[in-house]
Amino acid sequence: MSGMPSSLIWEEARDRESREEVCRFRYDQYFFRKEYLPGTDHDARRVWLPHDDVSRHFLLRTQEGRIVAVGTTTAADAPLILEEWRSMLELDRLRDMLGLTTIISRVIVAEEARNGSLFGQMCLRLAVLLLEEGYRYAVHYCTPAMASLYERLGYRLYGHGKNLESGAFRLPMMLVADDAAHLERVRSPLRRNVRVHNAERVELALRVCPELATPPLCAMGREDGLRRLTELCPALEALPPERLHSLLRSAVIPLRKGDMLAAEGVNEGSFMVLDGLLREGSRHVGAGGILHSGGAPVLAEENSRIIGAPFAPGD
Repeated sequence: MSGMPSSLIWEEARDRESREEVCRFRYDQYFFRKEYLPGTDHDARRVWLPHDDVSRHFLLRTQEGRIVAVGTTTAADAPLILEEWRSMLELDRLRDMLGLTTIISRVIVAEEARNGSLFGQMCLRLAVLLLEEGYRYAVHYCTPAMASLYERLGYRLYGHGKNLESGAFRLPMMLVADDAAHLERVRSPLRRNVRVHNAERVELALRVCPELATPPLCAMGREDGLRRLTELCPALEALPPERLHSLLRSAVIPLRKGDMLAAEGVNEGSFMVLDGLLREGSRHVGAGGILHSGGAPVLAEENSRIIGAPFAPGD
């Protein structure tokens, strides 16, 4: 559990009570943002879907017992998978790999803990756990703003970006755990857990998804990277090139006083304000604050910088 704050307790939600805590934590953390998740039950104040019963749920608690982060893993060949996931992650295309593939989803961090590295460390811990248990591929989808950050963990873009039922734009990503050479190239913290390059499993992934061979955004030159990112998410064309380049390299977006950030699929989701002052509707958000615009315009009232997600996996 390297990198986790020593004061936090990592556990798997094995019994009915703790699994229900996970479902309610999801609801509490998403409802205040006025976001929609499939499976939302406002009467019971929980977010649950049928495949949750065949998934594994993990959480982090404080010493006092309060949950600060949760995450779910689901075998890609499990029954009851959400049809939206099947389409978004192109699971039918991955049929030759499904037995060794897991889906990482619903990684959610408590509002007060989103300014640090907890989200990234939770993703890292889940990936390490799955490797230990024999899975060799992991898939998920994310906002364009987070793509280059996940790339540094070892994930690669594949398939095509799509709009969810909610209208939000997402990009599918895959971790090929046995590609030790790639993990070393991007200096993924997972490289410490994968010492042997398994050519057969890497070749399988590349045969099924040849686009995995495309260099990661974080390693591309400026023009190639901008072209690749806008191909994946056409809405990003609304951003000036210099701002798009900042997003590509480090997920840090500079905003000048008076600038608006309102491209669909770009400002939707979590952004942390590094410095400056922004207005989201009637709410002002300063340094250290989190934007949860869900598509609403954000106005920079001062020269500011925002980061695509509070994610810091470390070296």
